Amino acid sequence: MYIVFLVTVTAALIATAAYFSVFGIASMFAYNYIPAMIMGITLEAGKISVAVYLFRYWTLMTRLFKNLLLVFLIALMFITSVGIFGFLSQGYQKTSEEFNLISLELSTMEDAYKAKKTRLEDINAQINRFPEESVTNKIRLNREFSDEQAEIRDKIAALEPRIQELKVKRLAYETHIGPIAYVARMVNSPQDNVVFFAILMLVFVADPLAITLTIASNMVLIRYWEHAKPQAATATFKTPMVFTNVLGRMRTMAMESYHNTFKKKRVRKKAAATKKPVATKKSAAIKKPAPRRKK
Repeated sequence: MYIVFLVTVTAALIATAAYFSVFGIASMFAYNYIPAMIMGITLEAGKISVAVYLFRYWTLMTRLFKNLLLVFLIALMFITSVGIFGFLSQGYQKTSEEFNLISLELSTMEDAYKAKKTRLEDINAQINRFPEESVTNKIRLNREFSDEQAEIRDKIAALEPRIQELKVKRLAYETHIGPIAYVARMVNSPQDNVVFFAILMLVFVADPLAITLTIASNMVLIRYWEHAKPQAATATFKTPMVFTNVLGRMRTMAMESYHNTFKKKRVRKKAAATKKPVATKKSAAIKKPAPRRKK
């Protein structure tokens, strides 16, 4: 049961990291989106293949080939990590830009609304400046400012619902970036810096953990095949000859690579424990002088 769980978690993590990496690489090269996506998929598959190959055939490779594959593996992890970083940062950047645009538009409209309100109050103040007895002057000013007052009222009536709509939209975006804003306030740091380090931690965890779990799954599966082999020999059902040969070769190769990894260490330990000093030619040639007889 644990083997199934481990393999499922490993496959899910590899698939998630590959999804983020592929779409991140493709978004960085938007002009060639489909070719960049194909390249990202092949790089992800190559990374997993190199990691598994290094684990299974470590003892059978030369030192130059090992170092070459290790360099390729580290470079592939760096490339796919850049894709994951680009994918996550792009999502935050879209949300942040839309929030800033809504805030800017809302600020502009609120300033215009305040200016129209202030102008309307100034006109009313000029009209009310005359005493109640001077009705003629008030009527004259009302006629002079009537068109402007009507235009200001129309603009105020149009601005009010738009301002309320933008406030609702900004509140919705604040709920998306609210946790990030709270963390930024807690650590007393700019919001963009907090997002940068959060994405960086996710990137440094995703790819190395995927590689580590892939190797761990291979170790568990090899152990499982080793213990399941005697039981499979006594099974009553029969499988097609083609599948039997293929699976048998795969298991044999996996078992040989697994046993060769530890066989040399055991031989070295046993040889070191049972090793005896060997007499050299020089020591063999030197003989002790015979004791002299007493007269």
